[in-house]
Amino acid sequence: MKSLKTLLFALIAIAFTVACTKDEPQQTTPPQPEPPIQEEPQPLTESHTLTIFMQGNNGLAEFMDSNLQRILASYYDMPEGDFRIFIFYDRGNYTRLTELYMNDGMAKQRLVEEYETSVSTVDKDFVRSVLAKVKSEAPADSYGLILSSHGGGWVPSLLYDEYLFESDSRSGNAPQAQPLFYAQDDYDCMEIPDLVDALSDTYYNYIIFDACFMANIEALYDLRNSADYIVASAAEVLGAGFPYETMIPMLFEYDDHSLKTICKSYMEYYADSSGTVALIDCKQLDTLAEAMHAVMAEITNVNVNEVQAYDAFEYHLYFDLLHYVELGTENSTAFEKALNEAVLYSGHTSTILTSTGDVDSFELKRSCGLSCYIPQAECPATEAAWRETAWAKVITE
Repeated sequence: MKSLKTLLFALIAIAFTVACTKDEPQQTTPPQPEPPIQEEPQPLTESHTLTIFMQGNNGLAEFMDSNLQRILASYYDMPEGDFRIFIFYDRGNYTRLTELYMNDGMAKQRLVEEYETSVSTVDKDFVRSVLAKVKSEAPADSYGLILSSHGGGWVPSLLYDEYLFESDSRSGNAPQAQPLFYAQDDYDCMEIPDLVDALSDTYYNYIIFDACFMANIEALYDLRNSADYIVASAAEVLGAGFPYETMIPMLFEYDDHSLKTICKSYMEYYADSSGTVALIDCKQLDTLAEAMHAVMAEITNVNVNEVQAYDAFEYHLYFDLLHYVELGTENSTAFEKALNEAVLYSGHTSTILTSTGDVDSFELKRSCGLSCYIPQAECPATEAAWRETAWAKVITE
């Protein structure tokens, strides 16, 4: 009898509970999204050809001579694999393409081709021919490229000279030609569209710029279809450049070419001096442009003197992209998401050494890794040149 009574009370309790809760929504825990799978890099098994393009007939020869020796030294630490390394070097008194190889335990260079010293090594057809020569000598599953020279990114070479030498940069006359530059051979410079053209016959897994100011969004946007990834600095690069003795072997160790590790090594190398570096996923730059276009309509009345700059010119050419957006709009969430997907790594020292102004250094309080230009009424010629860039047209039209 006691058991029957107990059972009756239990049934009543259940019925009461159901009656009290049947009209209430069920409290369920929403399914949580699976965390993204972080794929570990795998040993590089495909064939890979690296070209190191060094243009030193411009005051950089001493540094590049040193870097060349560091590259040769790195060859002793290369991992096993199907790889080849070519070096193009223009030093003024000789211009040649060589390939690294080991002979009797010594790292040496095999002469592939000698060129007339009078040739312009920043001519796009010449650069294309050198890269084509490498490709014919060493066809591979993938290719990498290191570009070492002077750099100015999106800025027209002639206009950059005006800023550098404090001449008639604010005259109101737009530059006559040559929109954007990378590299210098004597007094000739290669403009970014010409560089893009020269690279068009080969798609690269990565391009590493050992050159100043090349991590600016205007130049990177032009180069977005030339490579998967680009490593570059938003500020000036010191003459010693990248830590070649450790970097070169890293490029051949894993299938991701250790690009993020190389960026971290770069910052460790310059931790006590001056440096910025960023790793950019070029496949995300169109999305970043769309996000920038969306916020441009909201950006008004930004005081450019408050935006972090990467140079010491009186009228800056390179501003921090994220800081500009943050100061210009209260709603930068979507833009920051796009930026974080495009910039996979960013590092900087707190101080930057410079040759662009009346000071030897300036404080770099923040850096998103990418620079941009902000039009200024005092510089109509510069604004005119900037509006001709593909980036400016996408975000303003």
